Amino acid sequence: MATLGFLDLFIIVSYLIIVVVIGLSFTRKERTSENYFLAGRKLTWLVIGASLFASNIGTEHLVGLAGDAHRVGLVAGGFEWMACLCLIILAVVFVPQYLRTRIYTIPEFLERRFSLTARMYLSGYFTVMIVLTKVSIALYAGAIVMEQFFGWGRTAIMWGIGIFTAFYTAIGGLSAVVYTDILQTVILVFGAALLTVIGLSRVGGWSELTASAPDGFLSMVKPIDHPDYPIAGFMFGNLFVGIFYWCMDQAIVQRALGARNIDHGRKGAIFGGFLKILPVFIFVLPGVIAVVLFPDIEHDKAFPTLVSELLPAGIKGLVLAGLLAALMSSLDSTLNASATLVTRDFFVRFAKTEPSQRAQIWLGRVTIVVVLIAGILWAPVITKTDTLWKYLQIVSAYMAVPMSAAVLTGILWRRGNNAGALSAMVFGIAVGIIMMVDSMWKGGLIRMA
Repeated sequence: MATLGFLDLFIIVSYLIIVVVIGLSFTRKERTSENYFLAGRKLTWLVIGASLFASNIGTEHLVGLAGDAHRVGLVAGGFEWMACLCLIILAVVFVPQYLRTRIYTIPEFLERRFSLTARMYLSGYFTVMIVLTKVSIALYAGAIVMEQFFGWGRTAIMWGIGIFTAFYTAIGGLSAVVYTDILQTVILVFGAALLTVIGLSRVGGWSELTASAPDGFLSMVKPIDHPDYPIAGFMFGNLFVGIFYWCMDQAIVQRALGARNIDHGRKGAIFGGFLKILPVFIFVLPGVIAVVLFPDIEHDKAFPTLVSELLPAGIKGLVLAGLLAALMSSLDSTLNASATLVTRDFFVRFAKTEPSQRAQIWLGRVTIVVVLIAGILWAPVITKTDTLWKYLQIVSAYMAVPMSAAVLTGILWRRGNNAGALSAMVFGIAVGIIMMVDSMWKGGLIRMA
């Protein structure tokens, strides 16, 4: 177990206190469902862009990206740069459509375009995927690192961080989420950049890294027959999955739905795109550095090993605060999104008369608790997989494309109809599940217990 000094612990505790203070400051402001779920539709571009970045970057990025880079190299960060293009598409195509209709959820858009059935299907899909690929992975990845430093059991860590994050999210709603995201973005980027600089220095600089890294590990392009990152799949697969994630995923798009107007929504998405240039340099590159310094460790141990072995007191605490920032910023966004989906798409939609604002807010809070518990209970399943990042990419790729086709068709093609949208979603998901299980089994991603 790595050791932490007083200064490290002081930085971490100070960060946690500031987050709680920010979250509690919005308690009295969340009097209506619009304030609670969409921050009163008053978010500016700077807040939206920072929150888009922070909500996306979770512990699965710090642990998973570095772990996969330790396995295959910089190409593991390809999705990060494809996100820049996807966020421009969000700004140009999707933000105007969403904000003109003043929707609360993306499934609500599908009902207006196609049918209530399409809305229910997509909302149910989002809720399930939040448990399987967001809450569970974020908590488990964070537990891997925190276990190495504090010696606590992974389950205890997941419960502790989960309850802490759920508390300020449930109390403050989206406003608490996005404004804590600003702080978390600064800490996350600064801490990760420090780790990269110190790691490069320990290797001997860039020239020594290029000379010592395995062949092809600093290349962002792999041959067309590469088993994990073939160039064709890298380009087109990342694009279609990325469009769904960045332009249609409720957990991400919700802060754009809370924009003050279309102009702020667009600028926020573009600002988020600029921030997405950074991860290859501060999250993926450390994995390649770890290959040179620690070639024999488990892939997913690359990030925590760099932190424990390279960083001095104080800096270690700052980077761990960045890890907590990554974990909580992605977790609070998904919890808030699940609350919005369940409350608006099911509770409000099927009520004979619209429930009171207080009832909607409290149902959102209950949903946050239920989703958190489900995510923690699902987390042990991830232990049977090869690497976190590979698991996340395979599940997302096979499950997201059918939904992407339905929503994208609804926006871009006037002749698209309800029957076609439902067929794409229902049969697409069925085929996707079969292909996903086959890919995991043949690729060795699933290991027998």
